[in-house]
Amino acid sequence: MQRLYGLGARRIGVTSLPPMGCLPASVTLFGGGGGGGCVERLNNDSLTFNAKLQAASDAAKKRHSDLKLVVFDIYNPLLNLVADPMSAGFFESRRACCGTGTIETSVLCHQGAPGTCANATGYVFWDGFHPTDAANKVLADALLLQGLQLIS
Repeated sequence: MQRLYGLGARRIGVTSLPPMGCLPASVTLFGGGGGGGCVERLNNDSLTFNAKLQAASDAAKKRHSDLKLVVFDIYNPLLNLVADPMSAGFFESRRACCGTGTIETSVLCHQGAPGTCANATGYVFWDGFHPTDAANKVLADALLLQGLQLIS
């Protein structure tokens, strides 16, 4: 951020970490025994990082009165989608659309991969790590409201 500021940036947005323990790959690799089926210690790591990110953001804004810096909270909107997918029109938030829906990503995930769902719009996750386009639309709408201060 300091380097961007030095280059003349005065309106900066950064994204917090998502609930890493709720990603299908995390649940598959580490077990989802707590926190609504999520890996609690990974979610706690995300929360700790996000608190430090917010503190660093607050300190930077105090140092530079002309800086508009927003930390976009992706953690809570994604956690809400995972916990209550039906509220946003999804039916699956624990398994991904691609392959087995547990760990695949990158080149292992494509429309022709064995087991890939026929309709990704009902899934929160495309692969073991990434939201679907439909979920990203819901998340983008939530983030848009947070970023209004960058354009004012």
